[in-house]
Amino acid sequence: MLSIKLAEEIVDQTMLRLHHNINVISPNGVILASGDKERIDLIHEGAIEVVRTGMPLLIDENLSKQFQNCKPGVNMPIRFHEDIIGVIGITGDPHGLSEIANLVQLTTEMMVHQVLTESESEWQRKNGDFIFKALIENEPIHSIITERIHKLPFPLKEPFQIILLKQEGNHSSNTLSINLENILYKQPILFGQLELNEYYICLCGEAVKHVKSILHQLTKLRKKLEIYMGIGPVVNSLEELSYGFNSAKTALSFSVEVRKDTFFEEIEVYTLLKNKNHHDVRKFLSKTIFGLSEKMMNTLETFFESDLQINICADRLQIHRHTLTYRLNKIHELTGYHPQNFKDAFVLKLALMLSKQH
Repeated sequence: MLSIKLAEEIVDQTMLRLHHNINVISPNGVILASGDKERIDLIHEGAIEVVRTGMPLLIDENLSKQFQNCKPGVNMPIRFHEDIIGVIGITGDPHGLSEIANLVQLTTEMMVHQVLTESESEWQRKNGDFIFKALIENEPIHSIITERIHKLPFPLKEPFQIILLKQEGNHSSNTLSINLENILYKQPILFGQLELNEYYICLCGEAVKHVKSILHQLTKLRKKLEIYMGIGPVVNSLEELSYGFNSAKTALSFSVEVRKDTFFEEIEVYTLLKNKNHHDVRKFLSKTIFGLSEKMMNTLETFFESDLQINICADRLQIHRHTLTYRLNKIHELTGYHPQNFKDAFVLKLALMLSKQH
């Protein structure tokens, strides 16, 4: 697990602070890096003994003659997740090095832990990306994907829900990535980057129950980082993830256009008609809301956002409820559809949605 590059980094950084030669040795005794370049690639028998016993080894002048390619000094195991992955040796009087030896060992293990943990995290990120992209492309779940799924740090259990984010403006993508990692840390969630400014979040199992909390935290980032979200429906199998993703993508495109986070369920009817002939759509709009002024369009939209509640809508528009009633009647007069009638409201709502796309 110790690369030559990491071994050289440990030697360089440690020798900057100590006036002693440092060796970093593999578990099979090969010197990977050393301040004494002529010792590189030699077999250090003292290090082999350290790996065998799991204990530090102090080598004095006499003992150095018993172990091949050894000089007086202190040799200590380098541990990562309880495994010995190498040995670090300090050349010099072993008794004079006792005070700094433990500190060198601790510092080395901290460096190793940071580098290898980052490497593991990067591998897991790439593994998650591979799995997610394979599943949303509706590929058969063959043995390679299954094997990759088993290497995830959590079980990939249903149900699933996909959230797609798009970032606008000149913000650092790294800032959003860090914020996402902090919000989603240690949860059964796949997340990553799809394109330069688009990200995916795939909630799995229990995480789906916490979608409101997660969305609340993501909403706090909206103004600061200019993000928009499309939230897909809950699906109950890996095979349905492709549908969940495409639904979230449709919701995201709508979200960016209307500058409002969008659940797929809110626009599902629109998606059924999105491939309609443009001429037919224009004809439909001309028969419904084409003649409405901007003020009337805003009134209608606010009325729907208020769940057809007169008092709530009037408060939002900051007008008297009688004024609102007059406007709704005027809309009925101009369009032939009354916003307070459920079937008519459905037609008007659909017209509003389609008007934003054409």
